[in-house]
Amino acid sequence: MIETLFALSVLSIILLLMPKLQVEQMDKLELQHFLDTLEMDVLFLQNTKSTQQINGIYFLRFYPDHYRILLKHSTQIKREYPAQFSLETSNPKDVEFYAGGVTRNPQTIRISLAGEPYRIVFPFGKGRYYVEER
Repeated sequence: MIETLFALSVLSIILLLMPKLQVEQMDKLELQHFLDTLEMDVLFLQNTKSTQQINGIYFLRFYPDHYRILLKHSTQIKREYPAQFSLETSNPKDVEFYAGGVTRNPQTIRISLAGEPYRIVFPFGKGRYYVEER
């Protein structure tokens, strides 16, 4: 009987710790999903600008609670940020691309996710972007 009580107490402690680990893992997955989606959106912008024959102005604009892909100042795609996400750069410039997909205005955008600081760097050139943990 004592062994059964001991085994049940150990099992209950493990079960109490499990939801906290799952929540932390879900936050990490949510950040990774957001960064993957942003990468695909930047690739979409570069490919569209590279293959488009007309001179459309495609750019990526960051807002405090979402970002948008715009064509000639009309919204094409709107993406909401994750729940624990905050944009630390007060007024980021629009991210635009030249005809070959080259970044027109390189910049760094500072963000925070669940208190962890990150930098999204849009370098000059054909590279998409990269994320640095500060």
